[in-house]
Amino acid sequence: MSLPLLLKDLKNNIILLLVFVVMMSIYLSVIIFMYDPSGIGAFMDMMSLLPVSLVNALGFSTVDAGLTGFIASLYYGFLIYLFPMVYCIILGNRLVVKWVDDGSFACLLSTPNSRIKIIFTQGLYMLLSIMFLFIILYIVGIGVSASLFKGVLDVLIFSKLNLSACLMTMTIGMICFFFSCVFNNTNLSLLFGAGIPILFFLFDMFGGMAQSLAFLKKYSLYSLFNGLAIIKGEANITMISTVFAVTILLLFAGSIAIFQYKRLPIQG
Repeated sequence: MSLPLLLKDLKNNIILLLVFVVMMSIYLSVIIFMYDPSGIGAFMDMMSLLPVSLVNALGFSTVDAGLTGFIASLYYGFLIYLFPMVYCIILGNRLVVKWVDDGSFACLLSTPNSRIKIIFTQGLYMLLSIMFLFIILYIVGIGVSASLFKGVLDVLIFSKLNLSACLMTMTIGMICFFFSCVFNNTNLSLLFGAGIPILFFLFDMFGGMAQSLAFLKKYSLYSLFNGLAIIKGEANITMISTVFAVTILLLFAGSIAIFQYKRLPIQG
């Protein structure tokens, strides 16, 4: 790892990270504020005003009455897929292929750092920034819940929920990073690096719209993560975490191997 490069990544991308941290923290706080300890009847009445297919697509057809389940239903579903995915797509493009595409990677290769060290540092920043995002969300979730509904949030279950969502997002991040390492052109990198996560997102969303489309969920990485199943104890957290962790490691290793040996246009 190159510490100077890691710090440069932080300097170049800190605004992007903070925007998503603030935005997602606000959404989480608002959802907790919306919780009504007396029941979710008012919320479900509001949902009944929307088309059934839209409610199903957003995953709001089944909302748990407890605070932990309420957060899992409304936040660790549609929102936890969409916003981190956008962050990963933008960051994955910035960390590698954008540098190669505009010729700036020549500056990095002129340093004593090897290709492996450089690309490992770039991938490490991707993972560390996602980890930071979810640590903040964890703190915000516990802090806001404690201030508004002291003792109501199941911290252990919320921890499992947040950890699983973090690993899922890291997996999406590594998909974006992998294709950023594969291609020397930004458009091609985004075609696959953004296209595949977006397809996962659309398959999961459309798969929830109607029973006839439920098969689409089988082709989505997001289907491995089910917030309601986690809070009900119906999900195997160990298995889910292992699948995500192994996928992250394989994609990271593949990114390093490909970038180490591929030809770069800046080398003539």
